[in-house]
Order: sequence, then structure tokens, then C-alpha cells
Amino acid sequence: MITPPFLQINDTVGLIAPAYHVEPSQWEAVLPVLQAWGLQVETGHSLRLQHHVFAGSDAQRLDDLVTMMCDPQIKAILCARGGYGSGRLLVNLERYSSAFDPKWLIGYSDITALASYMVNRMHWRCIHGPMPVELAGERSVDGDKSWDYLCNLLFGQMPAYTLPPDALNRCGNVTAPVVGGNLSVIYSLNVTPYQWQTNGCILFIEDVNENLYHLDRMMTNLRISGQLAGLKGLLVGAMNGMRDSEPSFGKTAYGIIAGHVEDYSFPVVFGFPAGHNGVNFPLVLGAHANLNVTEQMVTFNQTIVID
Repeated sequence: MITPPFLQINDTVGLIAPAYHVEPSQWEAVLPVLQAWGLQVETGHSLRLQHHVFAGSDAQRLDDLVTMMCDPQIKAILCARGGYGSGRLLVNLERYSSAFDPKWLIGYSDITALASYMVNRMHWRCIHGPMPVELAGERSVDGDKSWDYLCNLLFGQMPAYTLPPDALNRCGNVTAPVVGGNLSVIYSLNVTPYQWQTNGCILFIEDVNENLYHLDRMMTNLRISGQLAGLKGLLVGAMNGMRDSEPSFGKTAYGIIAGHVEDYSFPVVFGFPAGHNGVNFPLVLGAHANLNVTEQMVTFNQTIVID
């Protein structure tokens, strides 16, 4: 597994929109943030394009991504937002990936598809972390802290978090690689060449605006496909805007997930501070973490292990 080089002052980072259309007001606020970190910013054409719901056509978004992936002067790529569309680029990425220059890819939500490509196909580590679109909305202390953590990570300080307990947590202490992201995208990639490989890993999941019965469907799929059985640990992030039915499904989002993993013994953390709620403490996907869950607290510490 390749670890992209950490950044140095005056390095250049790229900013693109590989999925849904993004308005200037949704990404411009990140420019002074990155400049305050001592970084130069190169903006991609996709930030100013629109093709129906997408930030340009598939070919235009692919060109933006490939151009920056191949440029050795670009040391990291931030995705402006998710939405939908990055999975449409995966097959065509194969044609260009041999020329890619190792660098950090940062994003979450729909960007989970690109993260899976990087980790499982390129064997590069990447970052599940905050995106510029979050800076256009309501800000919070933990949301701003997410950006501080991302800055520290990009300059070489691996994530280390201490979290409060949750009544649904299951105790345990494991060290394993971290994988995952948005549950709907993970589910959509199953039985494709870009499926997340979960065996022997700590899986992170989060989601937004799903029907509870569909959340149950996705968790059932992970369970009967064997993707849960081989886990070393599970991190459950925000599950915002989940919709119940009439009559009620009868469980909360966390209750559904807890039910699907009750027959396994690996440690489980609910309420991990990442997802569609304005808080995204960064995770290095593909890097090892020590996860220690006790009744008093949760500690999560990531390191780079030379494979």
C-alpha cells in the first residue's frame, strides 16, 4: 500500500468537482483556508461546468481528475462536494491510472467510489475527510476542528481521537486497516471490480436521507455477503435524515445496524464524528488504526504501517 507524500509549505493542491454540480459559493470559502495553511490552489474546470445535475459531462469531469492525478506538481486533490456521479468515472480511470502520480485524494459521501478505486485498485491510501461544500453551510466547533485535523494530517500528523462512550458500543481492542465511507456507495459497488474489501479491516460507514427499510436492506446485504463476518471492527458515523415508514419500521438507524452485528464479537463504535452533519474527523483509508473501546471511552489512533 502506497502512502502519498505529506505536504510542505508552498505545495500546490487541486480542487475539483468529480460528481454533482457545485456553485462557486459552495467552494470559494475553502480558498482562504488552504492559503492560510501555506498552500497554493489550482482550481479545476469542473468547478465551473454543469451538465444536467453533474459538474460537466462524464468526459469533462474525468479529464479534470486525470489531469490533476497525473500532474506531479499537484500534491493533493480536494473534492468540492459529493452528491452523485464519481462512480460513473471508475471504468474509464483504468485507461489512465498507470500515469498517476501518488498524492492524497480527499472527500467523502459519493467520493467513496473514488476512494475505493484508490485503495483497492491503485493500492494508495487516501483521506475520508471534510469537503469545501461544508464551509458554505452552518459552522460548528467540531466542524471547524475537522479542518484543523485535516491540516495536521496533510502535513504529516496521523489522526488520534478520544471519543465519549455510547450505550450501543461494543468493547474491544484491535489494530487493523480502515476502509469504507458512505454505506449507499459501498452497497452500490458490491459485485463489481471496485468493491470494498473488508476482510480483516475496521469498516467505517455513514449515510444520509435513506429510508430505514433501505438501510436494513444494505446491512442485510453486507451480512449475507460475508462482508461483516471478517471485520476486525466497525465505526458507525452520522446517520442523518433517516426516514421512517407507516407503519413504523420499529428501530432507529443505529438500532438496525446494532441488530445486524450482534452475532459478531468485534468492537463497535456508534457516533463516530464523521458524516453528513458538518463534522468529518479525517480517516486515512488503507492505513492501520488501533481502536480501543471501553465502557469509559473510545480511543482511535492511526499509524502508517509499511506493508
